Amino acid sequence: MDETPHIQQYLQFRGEFMGYLYAITRDAELSEEVYQNAAVVVIEQSEKPETIRDFRAWAKEVVRRQALHAIRARDVSTTRTRAMSPELLDVVSDAFLKDDSAASAVHEEANALRQCLDTLPAEKRELVALRYEGSSTFDEISDHVGSTPAAVQRALSRVRKMLHGCVQRRLQLAEESS
Repeated sequence: MDETPHIQQYLQFRGEFMGYLYAITRDAELSEEVYQNAAVVVIEQSEKPETIRDFRAWAKEVVRRQALHAIRARDVSTTRTRAMSPELLDVVSDAFLKDDSAASAVHEEANALRQCLDTLPAEKRELVALRYEGSSTFDEISDHVGSTPAAVQRALSRVRKMLHGCVQRRLQLAEESS
């Protein structure tokens, strides 16, 4: 069976699933690891002939189970924030599954942000890409662009404010037009 439709559907929910995982684990690296492990399960399921009626709910359950497995396997040190209990995880999971409006709002915000990013000048887009896509530090970015780390931090702060305003305006316009 072709795995593309399942994995494409899974990737469409990335933002929602990553937010869900971070809420559960309070650890960005662990969230990413769990997301990738769940992707493997989705790909493996693609090879089976069974059809999935509600892909979002099914994938959310895969993510939840992978998170539970990772939480149990992880040795939580005293310096880290404790992860959610399995009972609280069930409550959060139910809330995510019942709230389609949250997923829709996240999707609309992501689209607005993409449009706003496209309007940025190239040098500002590069700063954003280096910081958020490349996970570069302010020191690394300052070396790359020939500036100081403090100047890079201020520039990114201004860009974030611009993007926030742009996203809010686009969402307001979309709301007024509907």
